[in-house]
Amino acid sequence: MSSNECAGLQTQYDVFSLDKAETLALLHGCGFSYEELKKPRVAVFNTLNPMNPGHIHQGAIAKAVAEGVREAGGLPVEFNGTNLCDSMLENQKYTLPSRDLLVNDIDLMVSYHRMDALVMIGTCDKVLPALLMAAGRLNLPTVIVTGGYMKPGNYRGENVDFIDIGPNKTRLRDGKITQADFDELVDVSVPGGGACCMMGTGNTMAIITEVIGMSMPGNSSTPGRSQEMQELAKAAGKQVMKLYAKKITARQIITKESITNAIKTCMAIGGSGNTIIHVPAVATESGIEMNFSDIYAAASFEIPLLVGVRPNGPYNMDQYAKAGGTQAILHELRKHLDTNCMSVNEKTIGENISGHEILAPSIIHPLSNPLDNQGGLALMRGNLVPDGTYIKQSAVPECLMKLRGPAHVFNNMDDANNALLNHEIKAGEIVIIRYLGPKASYDSAYWFTSQLKGSDLYTKVAVITDGCLSGAASGASFQFAAPEAALNSPLAAVRNGDIIEYDIHARTMNVELTDEEIQQRISELTGEEYPHFTGYLGIYQKGCISISKGAVLR
Repeated sequence: MSSNECAGLQTQYDVFSLDKAETLALLHGCGFSYEELKKPRVAVFNTLNPMNPGHIHQGAIAKAVAEGVREAGGLPVEFNGTNLCDSMLENQKYTLPSRDLLVNDIDLMVSYHRMDALVMIGTCDKVLPALLMAAGRLNLPTVIVTGGYMKPGNYRGENVDFIDIGPNKTRLRDGKITQADFDELVDVSVPGGGACCMMGTGNTMAIITEVIGMSMPGNSSTPGRSQEMQELAKAAGKQVMKLYAKKITARQIITKESITNAIKTCMAIGGSGNTIIHVPAVATESGIEMNFSDIYAAASFEIPLLVGVRPNGPYNMDQYAKAGGTQAILHELRKHLDTNCMSVNEKTIGENISGHEILAPSIIHPLSNPLDNQGGLALMRGNLVPDGTYIKQSAVPECLMKLRGPAHVFNNMDDANNALLNHEIKAGEIVIIRYLGPKASYDSAYWFTSQLKGSDLYTKVAVITDGCLSGAASGASFQFAAPEAALNSPLAAVRNGDIIEYDIHARTMNVELTDEEIQQRISELTGEEYPHFTGYLGIYQKGCISISKGAVLR
């Protein structure tokens, strides 16, 4: 079956024929009745993980989806797949490869078991991109249920969430808070059941999923543990049966136009910089060719920042939802969007957002009074990063919007982290943390930037990495510098003390070296500057394509 066909796999594979008697016997042995096996099979792919607080509530969501499928005449079959909590920092090298492992896991299970339609449930950073990628690859009638946002914690009357822990680790080490203060914060910061309550990658990707049209309207603005989520999940189960009956598949919804809508919305919400690697991956798996550098760059100037959810402002996702949520943002942006794009509820985006006005203009600003005249993300280019590097400019202190200073270079995260702990990083430096890209050791500089935020250096130091950052990163933190150092790029040529200058307003980043000096240094590289893996990490390291195509495993 080609990826462009509507599957209808079960109807093409008659388990009641004599040739398939063995298959019928095996399925019946699983507990399926003969009557059930005559119904369309709907995979309910649930990424439940008891060691991921963002996903621990998804069992109830899957049950509600299955009820909806069953009531609409389908046979729900639940599968479970890989997912990791990025923020546990156990071994960040596994996080991006886990995305593509999940895509292939879904592909294998759904294709092998000849499912007719698909509902996928997920919440966190690498999971939602994987679900979108799998939807585009399989091209079945599909609905994605995003797992909602986590309610904020309460610390002495103040709203807190996961991102408060990192800066307070530094404050604890510096004697600015007590151990008892810190322990109390840790105890209440992660109530569980949804994406952490800020505009990180999880909530950004939930919003993107809704904007593209692959989740039900309002899904991204729904608390994970709520009656509304249960009702939405059941409705999703019923809706996928309507899509199956009408042969409406994922690639009819995931289009250039709907992806462009998502990028523009990302600018307005101050969304995660990690969309830079995930949105192109969705397009790649959906067979769509787009110039993402140009689209992101243009959207950054066209679309202003409208949402002040942390780290872009003081608010959280619960307040965002009560201010009107994603439907209100889309309604405000409607003149900038293609509102004819279709959603899984069979209505256009324009129909879905009609009448959804902003309810709290201090949280979701109108276009007439934006938080910033430019979008949340900015693409920088120059001789240091010929293919660009991205920054969440909405979370950069004004004093670091431009900087010229000496490079302090690290080839791995451990050395960088130790240097910060040992007070070896100096004010005015531009820290380079390289060989963290997909072709090297894919890693996140989150720990470094998180600790930096709690220190006196937060407004005095910039960070450039070819790896990723937390979706809630703030400060002068640049990610996905490209080409990455492992590809023998100019980033690999930088040495301690080289002068680097960037200007976010001008979108420039350069190192004060001639082309000849850069090429001479590159010629001296040995290829031993980064690790070479075996096992699945080795497969991903060797097989992933460029960041511009989403670093998809091929």
